[in-house]
Amino acid sequence: MKITRIQEIKGYRIFRDFTWPTEGLLDFARYNVIYGWNGAGKTSLSNLFHHLQTATPLDPGIAKVLVGDTSISSNEFKDATLPQVRTFNRDTVIRNVFESATQQFPPVFFLGEDSVEKQKQIEVLKAELAVAEEEEGRWSRKLVRANAALEAFCAEEAKSIKNLLTVAGGGPYNNYNAGDFRQSMRTLAGVAPPPEPLSADARNRLLEIKDSKRMDKLSYPPISFPDVKSLTERSAAMLQRSVVSTVVNALAENPDLAAWVSTGLKLHAGSPPFTTCQFCSNPLQQQRLAELEAHFNDEFEQFHSELDGLISEIHAAKSFGREFNPPAKETLYGHLRSQYEEAVKSLRSKAVTVSISLDMLIRGLEAKKKAPFKPLSLDEYTTALGTPEKPAPTLVTFFKMLMSGIAAIEAATGVTAFGRLKALIDQHNQHTDSFDKALPAARQSLAEHERINVLAQWNKISVEIDEARAKASEQRALVVRVKANIAEIEMQIRQHLRPAEELNREVASYLGRDELRFDVDKTGYRISRGGQPALHLSDGERTAIAFLYFLKSLEDADFDLKTGIVVIDDPVSSLDANSLFNAFAFMKQRTADVGQLFVLTHNFAFFRQVRNWFNHMPGQQKKNKPDQQPARFYMLSSSFVEGQRRSTIGALDPFLHQYESEYHYLFKRIYEESTKDAQVSIEAYYVLPNIARRLLESFLAFRLPDRAGELFKKFEGIDFDTAKKTRILRFLHTYSHFDSIAEPDHDVSVLSESPAILKDVIALIRHCDEAHCKSMIDLAAAA
Repeated sequence: MKITRIQEIKGYRIFRDFTWPTEGLLDFARYNVIYGWNGAGKTSLSNLFHHLQTATPLDPGIAKVLVGDTSISSNEFKDATLPQVRTFNRDTVIRNVFESATQQFPPVFFLGEDSVEKQKQIEVLKAELAVAEEEEGRWSRKLVRANAALEAFCAEEAKSIKNLLTVAGGGPYNNYNAGDFRQSMRTLAGVAPPPEPLSADARNRLLEIKDSKRMDKLSYPPISFPDVKSLTERSAAMLQRSVVSTVVNALAENPDLAAWVSTGLKLHAGSPPFTTCQFCSNPLQQQRLAELEAHFNDEFEQFHSELDGLISEIHAAKSFGREFNPPAKETLYGHLRSQYEEAVKSLRSKAVTVSISLDMLIRGLEAKKKAPFKPLSLDEYTTALGTPEKPAPTLVTFFKMLMSGIAAIEAATGVTAFGRLKALIDQHNQHTDSFDKALPAARQSLAEHERINVLAQWNKISVEIDEARAKASEQRALVVRVKANIAEIEMQIRQHLRPAEELNREVASYLGRDELRFDVDKTGYRISRGGQPALHLSDGERTAIAFLYFLKSLEDADFDLKTGIVVIDDPVSSLDANSLFNAFAFMKQRTADVGQLFVLTHNFAFFRQVRNWFNHMPGQQKKNKPDQQPARFYMLSSSFVEGQRRSTIGALDPFLHQYESEYHYLFKRIYEESTKDAQVSIEAYYVLPNIARRLLESFLAFRLPDRAGELFKKFEGIDFDTAKKTRILRFLHTYSHFDSIAEPDHDVSVLSESPAILKDVIALIRHCDEAHCKSMIDLAAAA
């Protein structure tokens, strides 16, 4: 894995808002050098690489690094797959060079030469390790996918239940979420055998209940369904009876005449009674009156009275159809309405049949009144029955059922339907009484039904999760065992004596003396001077020891140089010229085969060595194919924006590419700035005093080699306008050592005069060496 680019750095030290340019800046190559002066952000950048090395997030700030084709945020360093990185910077010196006799360097391990067989074992184990890690990764990815599927499943089903059962005014399901669903499913999955879901009808009833509101209780209809069976049986019995009396044959044989005579007899027996016939005016014969009274005796009158009573009772029963007024179905709970409507419809249908049937009974009884002396049959009155709604055959069947006494008679007469109607009203009233319990119970049952319906899918995903977790854990245990075996064998064959001996030779070669030594200890190295702990090391000694140790650590058995990434930040601080070249030589030798190299420096002499090394690499001169060049050159630049320094990474200035000294670049910058129009904001000028100072120091060191010391002493040796020299010195001394905006006691107006003062600087160089100045201006203008 290689680092392709640093996509962005936000709020981290001097990198306040950096984004890798979309155009004009090539991605990192295998070999990379980043040039920048002190304060431009080199340390911050090298520390970012160190966070990659230690897999720790930035604090504060955030960065995104493109590794290969994968973008990784600094917040993800801990868990991401990162390349091996080794970083050297000033912190490395501080961490690794100690001033205590009890502290030491960590060991650098080499593999022993007598461990060929064990090394072969390690290679076999590493192959096994790679397979185990791949399997662990595969099952871990399956576990992640399965967990994600379960999360999505729980969220979707919880949302479905919430939408189904949310009610106005609040309730336990108004805030139902994936966590609630997951907990319920875990409980449900443990039930054996698994419960059955609701039937469609049961679910629909519960849906109606869960949407209902409390309703008033209802009363039964104030009228009962007529007892048709009893009325029919009584009527049939009445028709079969005969009155016992001294029968007048003529009257018995003529019911109409008998009725007429009976009425007349009662009229003539008034008070006072008539003595003559009111019809023919003939005298009434006592014998005839006696015969008629014997015919119409008390039993006859009693029988007629019973017939009239039964007929009145049947007429009263017929009123059911008119007076039946049950509660409207809308007054019942929704889940009862369909059944209630069927019961009412059935009752009304039965009422029509019963009304026609009762009419038949009345006709029969009226006929009996006219024929009290002979038995009659009910069947005689069924053949003439019938209406378009109720044809005669249906009614005949109905009466046969009435007379047979079979169990179906109650259903046929509507008693069952009337009972069902009252039962539904009872259920309605009971639901009202238990409403506060029934509504939550309905919602709970519906929720359980929804969960039961998806239990199979829950179990399927759960099995996948359990399998993936078990397999990943199994492979993780195997990875740990194999790594332990590798570590155990490596401990048997690893040595750190030879690296110590090599380090001692290298330190002696590097410093030109052999008084400093790496002494082997059980757990690492100690630095000694003349056999004693080395204390009070100079900055140069510290840097040399730390850098050589760092380069030696790149050969450690735990680091694969050919695939790893090495970052080196200014290894030449406090070194003399000879040590600088030694540092470069060691670095070049130890990093030639590196997977990827980053060199950061502010030292132009060291930069020039690295630049020349990179420029002579095979393929580097393919100017027309820059994406195929093995090395790239970058530059750190800082500027002031809204009162704060901000650093950016850009392409190296061409002058630093082409010429052998930093002086060319410094002159070009000052000349370009001196020819620009005045800036709107003085923030643009804060970096210029430092550049001008370094330019003049370089120019005057060559121009006046006999004038050592401070810059103002060199100015004394120049025959140039005194006022301009004073203004230049004031400008350089006031602002050239500040990394931030000056304090209030500094005259900001001087900084605002930067373009004019920089023109004076160029004029001073032209005054001292016009030919040189003209050549430099020509170079700058042509760039």
